[in-house]
Amino acid sequence: MQTPLKKLVCAFVLAMPGLALAGGPGCDNVNFSAEVTAKFPNAQKACIAVLEKDGGVYVKYEADVVSASKDSVTVDFLDKNGKGVSRVTFAPAADQTAEIDGKAMAFSSMKKGMKLHFYIEHSRWGLYANPAARPMKILSSESL
Repeated sequence: MQTPLKKLVCAFVLAMPGLALAGGPGCDNVNFSAEVTAKFPNAQKACIAVLEKDGGVYVKYEADVVSASKDSVTVDFLDKNGKGVSRVTFAPAADQTAEIDGKAMAFSSMKKGMKLHFYIEHSRWGLYANPAARPMKILSSESL
């Protein structure tokens, strides 16, 4: 009778670390690579969430659209208080989209002031519309 109970207790104890990590690491615990911090010094400051997907750790950001055309998009990454901390210009592929109010929208259709979410994989510099997408070509990045 004690054997099933012992097995249950052992299974629960072994599962505890997994449960503690289920929510993923927080922004303060992300170890960004030297490449990411060199090209995006405000990576930590602008982080709003962290998620793990397919073995990668992706940091989520919010940004305001500054300008958009068929060739490039410029956004201001925001800190937790909604203040712009970095300006990034990127060139999405023609078929790449972002989710706005639950709907896919072409980057070229975006208007100034729209809010977007982006992801950066913590160990390499690259900008993603979502963790499952391919990275977009970054043309420039500067601190504000």
